[in-house]
Formats: sequence, C-alpha cells, structure tokens
Amino acid sequence: MPQGSLQQELELDRTVLFRSGLQVILVDATGQKLQEHFFTHGFTAGRSKDNNIVVPSGEVSRHHLEVKPENGEWWAYDLNSANGVYYQDSLIEHKAKLTVPAELAFGDSGILLRIQAADQKADIVKPIATEVKENNISESTAIGTGATTRGSTQRNLSKEAMKARFLAKEEVEDSGDFTRMVRNIIHEDRTIRSKKYNKAIWVLGILLLLSAGLVGYQQVALSKARNLALDMFYDIKTLEVSLSQSEIMIDKSANVLEQTLHVLAKEKRWSEQELIRVEQEKLTAERKRVAEGRARLTSMKAKYQQYVKEATSLRIRFPGASRYEEELIAKVAREFGESELELPDGFVGEVRRYIKYWQESSRMQQAIGRFEKNNYADEVISALEKEGLPLHFMYLPLQESNYDAQAIGPQTRYGVAKGAWQFLATTGKEYGLEPGPLADAREYDGQDARFNFKLATRAGAKYLKYIFSTEAQASGLLVMACYNYGHNRVKSMVKKMPDNPRDKNFWKFIQLYKIPKETYDYVFYIFSAAVIGEDPQHFGFNFKPPLSLSAPQESGPG
Repeated sequence: MPQGSLQQELELDRTVLFRSGLQVILVDATGQKLQEHFFTHGFTAGRSKDNNIVVPSGEVSRHHLEVKPENGEWWAYDLNSANGVYYQDSLIEHKAKLTVPAELAFGDSGILLRIQAADQKADIVKPIATEVKENNISESTAIGTGATTRGSTQRNLSKEAMKARFLAKEEVEDSGDFTRMVRNIIHEDRTIRSKKYNKAIWVLGILLLLSAGLVGYQQVALSKARNLALDMFYDIKTLEVSLSQSEIMIDKSANVLEQTLHVLAKEKRWSEQELIRVEQEKLTAERKRVAEGRARLTSMKAKYQQYVKEATSLRIRFPGASRYEEELIAKVAREFGESELELPDGFVGEVRRYIKYWQESSRMQQAIGRFEKNNYADEVISALEKEGLPLHFMYLPLQESNYDAQAIGPQTRYGVAKGAWQFLATTGKEYGLEPGPLADAREYDGQDARFNFKLATRAGAKYLKYIFSTEAQASGLLVMACYNYGHNRVKSMVKKMPDNPRDKNFWKFIQLYKIPKETYDYVFYIFSAAVIGEDPQHFGFNFKPPLSLSAPQESGPG
C-alpha cells in the first residue's frame, strides 16, 4: 500500500480516548522521559515499590508525594518527604491545588513529574490500527504524531493476542506506549476492585462468623431452656403426686375421725372427743399446707410456660390451620400432664387421625347434646376441681358411655359395667357406690348408685385421683389407660415401671408393653375429643366448648 494511502487510512481509523484523568510523565534531571502513566483516581510517587510511580533515586523518599482529586480539583500532597515537593518553584507545606498542566519536583534532585489532563491532548492515544488491526504495521507508531512506519517485526494481532498483551502478568518487551497505558489502566482498576472485593470478603466473613456464633449461642441457650423446662415439668409432676397423695390421706383420716367422733358423741365420752377434735385441727393445718403447695404449683406452671416459649422460640413455623391445631394438641397434652417438649414423633398426626374419626360420626355431636341438655358440666367440672385433676378428664365418660347415665356394658368375667362412668360393681363400691340387687345382670336397677350421675361422677373423680397419684404418677394419658384396663388388671404391668414421673408415663408405657388396640383407641379417642372441645367450630362441630358450659369459682391445677 502506498505510504499516502496508509496514512489516510490511519487518520480515518484513529481512536481518541477522552477519559477523565491525568497523563503523568516522569522526567530525569537531563529532561529525558523515563516513564509515562495514565491515572483516573490519583496516584502516589516515591522510591518504594508499592507506589503507583516508582522513582529509583536516593533523593526521593519512600513515599514522597500523592496527587488525588477533591471536589472536582486536583491536589498535590507532601507525604512528609525528606527533601520536599516543589510546585511552581514553591515548596509545598502540606498540600497545594494544582492547575493542570503542572510540574512537581522531587526536592532539588531535578526529577520532575509533568502532569496534564488526558482530555487536553487527544493525540496521546495512537491509532488502534497500529496494534490491533490486521495489517502488518508495527507498534512503533509515534505517540501524538499519527505517523506510522514499517517495522522490522511484522505481526497480525488477533483478539486473543490483544488480550494476552493487555492482561499478561509481565509486560512484553516490544510493548508500545498505548499498550503500557492500557495495562496501567487495567492494573489500577484491578487494584481498586481488589481492595473493594477484599473489604467485602472481610465484612462478609466477619458477618458469617458473627452469625455462626449467634446461632451457636442460641442453640446452647435453647437447649438450656429446654432442659430447665423439662426439669421444672417433672418437679411439677412430683409435687402434684405428693399433694394428691396427701389429700387422699387427709380425706381418709378426716372420714375416720368424723365417724369416731360420731360414735363417741353417742356414748358421751367427752374427754376422748376432745382428743379427736385436736386431731381434726391438725388435719385442718395440713389442708392449709397442701393448699399452699397448690398455689406454689400454679406459680411453677407459669414459670414452666416461660421456659417452653424460650425453648421453642426459634422454631420456623408458618401460621395457618395446621399450626393452630398443633398448638391445641400441645396445650391439651400439657393439661393432661404430658410435656409438649417430649411428644413422640407422629403423635400430632395420630391425634389428627382420631379427630377425623370423630368428624365422620355423629356420636360426639349427640353426646355433647345430652351433656348440655342434662346440665352435666357443673357436676363434672366441680368434682374434678375438688380432686385437683385436669379438667379434660371430663371427656372420659364421653368415651365410656356417651354421657348416658343409664348405660350398661357387656357381660365380662369381672362383672357388668354400669352408668356414665362404667363402674364395675366391686370398684364402684370401693369408691362409695352401692350396687343394687341386679348388679351382675345386664339390666337397669334404680337402686344401683352407679346409675346416679352425680354420685358416679364424684366416685369417678376419686378413682381417677387415686390412679393419678399412685400408678400413673400424674400422667393423664396413663391414667386413662389404667382406667380402661381396670383397677386390678393394670397393677402388674404399671408397677414394674420406675416409680417416678419422668420414667412412668404413657409414652414409656407403650414402649415397654404391647397394649390392646382397645386401650390405644380409648386413650386417643379421649385425647382427640379434648382437642376438638377446645374449638369445636374449627373442627366442624356445632356446639360450644364444653369447658365453657360451667363457670367454676376456682380453676383446677391440672
């Protein structure tokens, strides 16, 4: 190609970079150009290699000066150099505003930095054709002149070759000014980005460490809260058992003293009557102590609930019908004397299965209708409260007889169960229910006290309290299992279990023994009925919560 045509093409292909920044040329004492740089965010100069411009001279300090933008102006700073920085033949005290173009001198060394705005001289960028165009033109194009010459080394630069020249770790020997300038820009940009990335990584790492530490701390705290809650729960159960046993003994002693006093009064044995009254006063004091224990029990239960909330505070659960039902199930379990923190896997699903059984039948709706019609709520709740029992035991006669006071069970080798609480004659008599002459026949007998709902309810509450405070160790579900098994049949199995609330409960019972399906169904039918009773409307039933049908003066500790 003729020289003139080549020149014309290069003029057309000339690329001019108008980047906001500075072109900086390092000049020695003889005026010879040593280095040329391009900066957009300022730079530092000194003898140390960590400067943007390294000046290898003993008269230059390690960190001699810095130039950086402030509020749209360029400023030069003396970095406490030994020989100072001169601008317009004046020594810079600390900093000075630059009027570009400008010259900065490193003390009296004669070494200068010539600074000019990059957009003031567009010709600093040579035609890209000299390096990237595939035209066999060498990189010896002069900066600022636009002239080109044919070099001895001809090359055809592809995209990959350009990338290698600009991004290579080491600068190639035949790099031109344009390549060096682009490399400097890339290096400066990488340095800035690297600092930002490193800072972001450090911040992220610190946040991750803090998060991990916080999660670890919370897990420890939650585990501690759970253990405290369980310890308190079983302390509550132990106290409940002790108080119930004391109340049973007080009632028995009071009955014996009352009967004795009646006999002595008939025989007019006044001195002995006085002794009986002294014993009665002792029982009164003992009742007061038990009442104080019940008050302490209420306070402990409130504290237990605080621990439960702490132990479950980080569970991720979404609001909705499912969560609401889980909360109802946990509440009923707690009311029956089971810790909601130890509910077995699958328990919630099993309760839901039995709730569905109730929903598929009209039995519960009809039974609660009978319960309301006969005003049984006051009698049942009053009897359970008097014995200090969980009020949810009111659903036990629902499963036994559908609240039918004249219900008669099948003939068994133990006899015929009768009445709403389905007492056998022997067990009923033990708790004050006199059987009638037709006790062993599957017939209604008006003289049989088991058919008297009021008397049978009081007897049922006393029987439940006995199981609650002895064999069942305050486990409500185990009480139900024992009630279904029968007063004598259950003893041989339950008595083999450790005699403390932590190891004697329904969960441990079904793990140790294979109980009949009838008893398993019995427990879950009663439990699921109690859950439904908390909010009948939610489960599709048309009756009021049975516990709301009575307004007792004192709430039971269960």
